[in-house]
Order: sequence, then C-alpha cells, then structure tokens
Amino acid sequence: MPRDRSSWRWRRIIRAPTRCAPCCCATAPADRAACRTDSQNATQDAGTPRALKTSRRPVTGRPMQIERSVVHPQPRLSVVIPAHNALRWLPGAIASLGVFGEIEILVVDDGSQDGTGDYLRGIAASDRRVRPLATTAAGPAAARNVGLAAAQAPLVAFLDADDRWRRGKMAAQMELHRLYPDIGFSFTDHRRFAEDGTELATGFGRCRAFAARHSMRREAFILHRDAQAAIYAEPVVATSTVMAQTALLRAVGGFNEQLRRAEDWDLWLHLAACAPVGCLPRSLADRLVRAVDPEGPEGQARRIARRRVAEAYALPVSQLDADAVQQCRTSQLALEADGAALAGLRVQAAMLRLSAFAQQPSGKMARAAARDLFGMRSLDQRVP
Repeated sequence: MPRDRSSWRWRRIIRAPTRCAPCCCATAPADRAACRTDSQNATQDAGTPRALKTSRRPVTGRPMQIERSVVHPQPRLSVVIPAHNALRWLPGAIASLGVFGEIEILVVDDGSQDGTGDYLRGIAASDRRVRPLATTAAGPAAARNVGLAAAQAPLVAFLDADDRWRRGKMAAQMELHRLYPDIGFSFTDHRRFAEDGTELATGFGRCRAFAARHSMRREAFILHRDAQAAIYAEPVVATSTVMAQTALLRAVGGFNEQLRRAEDWDLWLHLAACAPVGCLPRSLADRLVRAVDPEGPEGQARRIARRRVAEAYALPVSQLDADAVQQCRTSQLALEADGAALAGLRVQAAMLRLSAFAQQPSGKMARAAARDLFGMRSLDQRVP
C-alpha cells in the first residue's frame, strides 16, 4: 500500500517488526508493530515486513565491564569496534579513524585470548577517545549491542577489527546525516581485499543490478521505498561502512543476538523499513574478505543464517520488487562461490556460479565460472 512521505519520519513512529519463531518464519503472518520512540507503545500495522524471532532487549543502560567512562563531553560520533582475538588487525583499525577529537571509540573485547584487553587498557591511557568494553565471547551481535548501549553520541558507526576506514569517510557521512536528518542509516562503497592482499571487485562492483541502476551517480543520494528491496537483492551494505542514528538503533533493539551470522543483514533490512537510507557511491572503507569453504562448518552456518533472514523478508520484499527475491538467491550463490574461490576450491566455486547462472543468466557469471575452472585471475583482481 502506498505511503506518503510523512510516514518516513521515524522520530514520530518506528515500524519495528514483531519476530516469529525461527522454525516458522516462512509461514507466519506478515504483521508488524509500530512503536513510538517516546513511549515504545506498539500498534498493529499489517502488510509490512516481518523478520526472525529475537530476544532483543531494549538497548539502554550500562554495558558489562566498562573500564572507562566519560571520554568527550559531547562526542558527535560513537564508533563501535567488536574484537575477538583480533589483535593482529585492531591497531590498524583504530589508526584508520584518524585524530578527529569529537568521537568516542568503543572497542568491545569479546572474550579475546590474544592480549586484546591489555592492549586496550594501554591505548586508552594515551588516547582519551578509546573506551574499552568487554563481553564473554557472546558473538558479534551481542558485542555490538554492548557498544550501542554505551554510545553517547547521536550517531553510531560500525567498524570490524580487521577492516579500515579511508580518509574522508567519517566527515562525508556525518555531513550526509546533517543534510538529511531523517535518514535512518547510511552506507558507502568499499574496497575488498583477500587475505593474501589481492584486491577484489569493489562492494558495489559485484552488485550488478545496484551498480547498473546507480552507475551515473557520483554524489550521495537517498533510497526511499526501494531501499529494502535493494539491500535484500544484493550484498550492497558492508557493516564497516554503516553510520546510523543511535535513537533508531536502540528503538528497534539493536542486532538480533539469536543470529550468530547474518545479524547485520537482518538489521539493515529492518532499518530500511523504518526510515530512508543514505548512500555514498565512493569507496570509503577497506574490507578484508576471508576464504570460506561452503561445505565447512563456517560456510554451512552462514548459509543457514542467510536462508533464515532471506525467508523472513521474502514476502514483504516481493511486494516492493518482484525480481528482488530471485536476485537474492543468485547473489547468495555468488557469495558462496566467492568464498570457495578464495579457499582454492575452484571446481566447487565454478559449480556454484553455474547454479547462479542457471537461475539468472549473465555473461559476467559465465565468465567468472570459466575463470574458476581454469584458475585465471579476473581483471578486477590484482595484487598490490
């Protein structure tokens, strides 16, 4: 049902989904609750998306084991970095944030055993922006929620410990949110690197439909009703590029802690139904892409989680864009093929790409399958 522009003003009304049981998310009715941010009272709103059941609790109060309190009297941005045995990359991630003083850096040590806690205590003594927090190996969703609960700024940005921000990202996104205060969150394009340093296709570059639709854009733009379908169809949003309204994140309960994988995709789909989404079509972050065997434990866990999220949002997304559901199936196969190719499983990667080609034929997918079979490097992959 068409909605007028005023329905996007999430400061007045947040449409937060009522969650169904994980085992029946595909058949549960697509009802949704609308909760006011001031009172959190819910009213029924039929025909809007329904996601997975979650034990999301209100993200308020103080998180566990806070080791430092006040950092800046009025930070403009809170950067949340979950870290689990990531000491190898963490100093680079923090350094990539630059020297801007009006931020707080909330690093959540998620049960690390590699000295991360000692490192954070040391750097916090010299950099007053850094606030070490801690959880007990609760997973990335819970770790980010701990950071969200401690955030003091009106905007929250996320950065994984093995990723990096590029110069200008923080300022560009903060300006976008200043110019368009009604957007719920924004994201940017990003560069992707394999563990051996090979530069892969950019985030938007591997999303064929999104890139074709917005290829002529050079400046920031806003996605309205088409945001959820675009985020569902292809993996355009990388968590380390996201900046969001703190109040909105807390109003919807933060990340779904029942999901150990794909919890970020679930949240971006959730937020896209609540408010407009901003996009900066510039590569303003560097992301590390790890090799994953699709048939290994990690590959299977990712596939199951993605399938749960995809099934939960399939019906409402299909009402926005009939092609998005099919594009999602194809892109999920391509994601698995990428992981297999990076793991050196060339035949498996090629078979996955051919399956994707059968669902949605394209010359690009056929060429990628051929490269996997014959071990050729793509033109968009290079070793620095």
